[in-house]
Amino acid sequence: MADNTPAACDGMSDENSAVTCPDCGTPMPNGEPCPKCSTDAAGGFAWGRSRTVFLSLCGMFLIPMFTATGVIVRLFHDKQAKIAVDWENAGNANLQSGHAQTAIEDFRNALLYSSNKSRLQLELAEALAAQGHLEESEDYLSSLRADDPENSLIDLQLARISARGGDVESAVGFYHDAAFGQWPSDPHASRVACRKELINFLLQNGRQDQARAEALSMAADNPADPDIRSAAAAFLFRAGDAQDALNEYQHVLQIEPDDLGALVGGGQSALARGDFAEADRYFARAMQHGSNDAGVQADRELAGQAAELDPFDMRVSDKERRGRAIEILTAADDRAKACVPAVLASPDAAPDNLKPLATARAALPAKLSLPLLDARPEYANQALDWAFSVEKIAPAQCAETVADRAIEALAEKNK
Repeated sequence: MADNTPAACDGMSDENSAVTCPDCGTPMPNGEPCPKCSTDAAGGFAWGRSRTVFLSLCGMFLIPMFTATGVIVRLFHDKQAKIAVDWENAGNANLQSGHAQTAIEDFRNALLYSSNKSRLQLELAEALAAQGHLEESEDYLSSLRADDPENSLIDLQLARISARGGDVESAVGFYHDAAFGQWPSDPHASRVACRKELINFLLQNGRQDQARAEALSMAADNPADPDIRSAAAAFLFRAGDAQDALNEYQHVLQIEPDDLGALVGGGQSALARGDFAEADRYFARAMQHGSNDAGVQADRELAGQAAELDPFDMRVSDKERRGRAIEILTAADDRAKACVPAVLASPDAAPDNLKPLATARAALPAKLSLPLLDARPEYANQALDWAFSVEKIAPAQCAETVADRAIEALAEKNK
């Protein structure tokens, strides 16, 4: 008889055996989810929803707060910037009107509110220099220059301080650095203005040769600009270089033939170098183009008279040259009679300081003539020397005619 007991036991084992969760190993009833994992999942989902809500609420409150803070900070900075600008404008106005001490206080106040410290420190340095605080101004400028060595405005202020302190070499160096450095606006006009200031400074300090070189360089760098070339010509004339001044005025007239300033300047330059006929032509053109200046009229009369009397003009004949010598001696005799009659008296009666002139006049005939000069041509040079000397010693306010001024100009030309 077969035993069926094991079979019955096996069936009961399959029915009651527990199934474990593959994730956490917790026994699970048949067909049911894991009780532990199900609980954790539900809790995690709940927390995820709560965190999203929390962060959303935080954003709703924090974003407006950050925005409001940014607006407040911006308004604060704007207010400070406006205060700084107001103080800066006041400082510039006071500096321009000559109230440098008040300008110093204004710029110091502006520095308390402004974020642009460099510009204000430069303006403060300018005000300090204007008030005579040169060392403090130089300290500011040196500090600024260390941070910005190519800034032309800084170099220009340093040049002016050196000039006021009498340090010519340092001033020239800073002027050069300024002229060829970096300008914040309109660099060409600023550079030209700086070079003009340098040339004027050199002339004021007796540096004619340096001033001449700078003027020629400025003209060469701006060949098509009549205003700059006219300025260069005026500087050259002041430096004693009448020939180069005349050349520059001629260049200006090639660009602008009716330039009145160049016509007058050309006439003065030609007159200074003893080219009286050319000077007369320039002055005549200036008057034709509307010049009614009394000085131009007087210079034209002088140039015309000197051109007519010039015995050294290589274009005239020997006879004309001797005739001009006679005219010059006659005019000098008339001036001597009115102003220094002692030079016409006997040498023994003349004062010691006039004896040489009295002796020289006594050695000449009382009257000269062309036949006499043909026979004694040396009288012509003697007569000219005497006449030139008399015109030099005669007081300017004493009976001076246009002919006298012309003889003085001839004497200057041939000294």
